[in-house]
Amino acid sequence: MSENTPQNPYEQNAGGATPPPSAGPTPPPSGPIQPPAYGGASQPPAYGGPAVPYGTQPASPFQVGEALRFAWDRFKGNWLFWVLFVLLTFVVGAIFNSGSAGDIQEQINASSDPEAMQELATTMSGGSSLLGLIGSLVLGVLQALGINAALREVSGEKATWGNLFKANNFGMIILAALLLMVASFVGVLLCGIGLIAVAIFAVFTYHNVVDKGLNAWSAFTSSFSLVGKNFGAVFLLELALFGINILGAIPCGLGLFVTLPLSVLAIAFAYRRITGGGAVAAA
Repeated sequence: MSENTPQNPYEQNAGGATPPPSAGPTPPPSGPIQPPAYGGASQPPAYGGPAVPYGTQPASPFQVGEALRFAWDRFKGNWLFWVLFVLLTFVVGAIFNSGSAGDIQEQINASSDPEAMQELATTMSGGSSLLGLIGSLVLGVLQALGINAALREVSGEKATWGNLFKANNFGMIILAALLLMVASFVGVLLCGIGLIAVAIFAVFTYHNVVDKGLNAWSAFTSSFSLVGKNFGAVFLLELALFGINILGAIPCGLGLFVTLPLSVLAIAFAYRRITGGGAVAAA
């Protein structure tokens, strides 16, 4: 009986067995490879600093000088329209206030007759109040139309007499004018402090009506909210415009033909920037 010699497994034998392959690179570890989480530590930081979430407004939405430069450039490009618009508001105001001069003259003529003076005072109290109310409403509508024209200018559209009266919510504009009149009256009763608050915080009321189509109350409260969130920039702009209009009133009021349109355009620019409601045209 012969002894069986074990065969070398690495030698090719008659059975045609092939040797195993030579050792290669180290195989990868078993199990699935997990990719790094999206937005995790492996992501590079955003260029220029931390990213701002989409849709948020920057801390300083506009600068006062930026708003004034924009308003001046738009005024220069359409100065005749804006000068005539201010002239229209002056004429309307004079028409509704013309009764006051006549009332004063009648008071002087009746001053020597106590009975006539008392009768005149009773007549004036009703007529002047009604005339003043109508005049305030008409001026409020004109102010809203001027704001609508200013928003067109901010968007890059030239304001004209043809598109000045293109507003679809005149009824809500009148309600907003009445609301502002009531708020101003209540502000006067509060030692004038409330009137200052209305002048500062209700500045975007008409903007919200003609631009967003809000009702009068929502437009009023939304204006308070907008100014409150951007108080520093808006208050500085209003303060600058107040000073500019004072200077414009010095030369017999002629400067108001320039400073009033600047004010309307600058406030419309500020409104567009802090709301992001539309594109702002190049100056």
